[in-house]
Amino acid sequence: MSDATTTSAKIREKFSQTAFRISQERSDFLLPQLLDFVRERKWINLRPEYQRRLVWDDAKRSLFIESLLLNVPVPAVFLFEWDLSRYEVMDGQQRINSVVDFYSDRFPLKGLKRWEELNGKTYSKLPELLKRGLDRRRITATVLLLEGSQSDDASKKDIRKLVFERLNTGGLQLNPQEIRNCLYGGRFNELLIELARTKLFTDTFEIPAYKSHLDKQGEPTAILKENKLYKRMLDCELVLRFFAFRKRSNLKGSVRAMLDRTMEENQEISEAVVDTLRAEFNERLATAHDIFGKEVFRYLDENGKTQVSYPFYDAVMVAIDRLWESRSQLVQSRTAIKKRVQALLKVPESFDLIIGKFNTAKTIAGRMDLLEKALGG
Repeated sequence: MSDATTTSAKIREKFSQTAFRISQERSDFLLPQLLDFVRERKWINLRPEYQRRLVWDDAKRSLFIESLLLNVPVPAVFLFEWDLSRYEVMDGQQRINSVVDFYSDRFPLKGLKRWEELNGKTYSKLPELLKRGLDRRRITATVLLLEGSQSDDASKKDIRKLVFERLNTGGLQLNPQEIRNCLYGGRFNELLIELARTKLFTDTFEIPAYKSHLDKQGEPTAILKENKLYKRMLDCELVLRFFAFRKRSNLKGSVRAMLDRTMEENQEISEAVVDTLRAEFNERLATAHDIFGKEVFRYLDENGKTQVSYPFYDAVMVAIDRLWESRSQLVQSRTAIKKRVQALLKVPESFDLIIGKFNTAKTIAGRMDLLEKALGG
């Protein structure tokens, strides 16, 4: 048998073994039907925290409602049948929530050009003719259904993850943490969000304080929405990095793989474990402040300006975690520790390792080891 024939046979075999057995159904739903599905929890995974980070502003939501009024075709939403007659919204959350919120009078229309007369009106204030017209508008849904042996939970999770990532390759592409937030919902994910809101954490990374930047409806102000860490859930990823990198056995593969593993392994943790992890993170962060003060996780760049380094944060937090039994001595020796760390930052090779010009499993492990030695003295 020739090499070409062998290769062709292998390709056919791989195709037959790896092609997902997924059927697709397309259905059109009237907007009132869509409302019923959401309210009855038949369509799930409309995650408030996810929406809060990437939420459309009122102008964009208004434009979408105007498109429906004008009967302009809008993109289909994608649903994944997780259980019998229970569908997870994998793509189209912003569109669905815009409809639900408008029908619930949660925002007035604004910025419309073709329907200027409607600016400032909520659904209940629309003329009856327009309400009836809107009620007749439809949104198309593509429903993905697994067949046969692939319907077990493990297969569903694998396929769901791949499909979700592939769906989110256009428009405003989701970053890895935003995808994790949608795929690994549960107590651990909620803990990351909670820890990223604490005052010490937000002060450390110059994120606007939550208590003073949420409106009466609990929605973030424009200042908070535009913060680069909050806006794309990078604040939650920073918290996640501590839990991922503290475990030596997890320091393998890509950074993304390390973080994904940590989310998946901790998705079903108990409330007791949540309490333990919460205390551990907050205590390590507080100790880092006790040692380094306002300069914690910061260095001077080539222009003499103070900059925060996320890899520096990783290394300090994990080093403190490894030396936790000696935390009192660490705080007492803070002056000597700061001098040792500053001396390391003056050595080009150490600076590159600590500040994080390279992010492989090897360099991350080396960064942790170097800071552990510097703190331990």
